[in-house]
Amino acid sequence: MRKVLLAMAFLAITRFVSAQNTTQAYQHWYTYFGTMKLNSKWAIPFDVQLRLRDGISNKGQLLMRGGLQYSITKQDHMLLGYAYVPTYNGVSNSWLPEQRIFEQYIHKSARLNMTHRVRLEQRWVAQPTAPDTAHAIGDWKYGNRARYFNRTQMPIKHKKSATPFYVALQEEVFLNLWGNDISNLLFDQNRFLVAFGYQIKSNLKVDIGYMNQLVQVTSGAKTMNHILHFSVFHTLDL
Repeated sequence: MRKVLLAMAFLAITRFVSAQNTTQAYQHWYTYFGTMKLNSKWAIPFDVQLRLRDGISNKGQLLMRGGLQYSITKQDHMLLGYAYVPTYNGVSNSWLPEQRIFEQYIHKSARLNMTHRVRLEQRWVAQPTAPDTAHAIGDWKYGNRARYFNRTQMPIKHKKSATPFYVALQEEVFLNLWGNDISNLLFDQNRFLVAFGYQIKSNLKVDIGYMNQLVQVTSGAKTMNHILHFSVFHTLDL
C-alpha cells in the first residue's frame, strides 16, 4: 500500500510540474455508477455523468454509457459496451454527439481493494460546421483509443476498528491508437483523482474529491482541468 501511495504522489507532482505552460480551467463532474446483477456471472454496469465547465456556469458534456459484463472469476470480468456522449461546442453553438463501442477487462485484487481496468474504444466524433448553418454536424471523425485505469480504496480506521469512511486514489491514462482521424498524437489525456468517501450500505457508497485532468488536443495544446468530482456507486440485484 505504501508503494501505491508513493507512486500516486509522484504522478501528481509530475503533472503539476508539466502544467507550467498549460491552460487552466475549472469544472464540476456529477457521476452515478450503477451495476444491475442478473446472476452470479452476468451483469449490466452503466453510468451517467454530467460535466459542467467553468464551475457550474457553463455547458459541458453529458455521458451515458452501459454494457453487458461476464464474470470469468470473482476477480476477473469482461465487458462489451456502448456510450453516447454529447458535448457542447461553442463554434456551432450546439451539442455535438460522440458514439463509442468499447471492450474492457477488469481485474480486482484479492488482497487489496484495488481495481485494474483496460479499455479499448472505437469512437465516432461529430465535427462542427460553420456558425449559423442549417446543420450543426459537418462531418464525423473516427478514432481508436486505449485506456488504463487504476483505483485503490483504503479504509479509514478508528483505534484499529473499521469505519464506513474511506480514501480513494485513482489514475487513468488515455492513448490514441492506429487509424485515428481524431488525433495523430499518442497522448490524449490523463486523470488523477483523490476522494473521500462514505459506505452507506453494502451496495451503496458516495465520495467527493478533487480530479486533475490533463488533456491534449490535435494541435498539441494542453488544458489542465481542476475538477470537483462527486460520485455515487450503487449495485442492484435483480
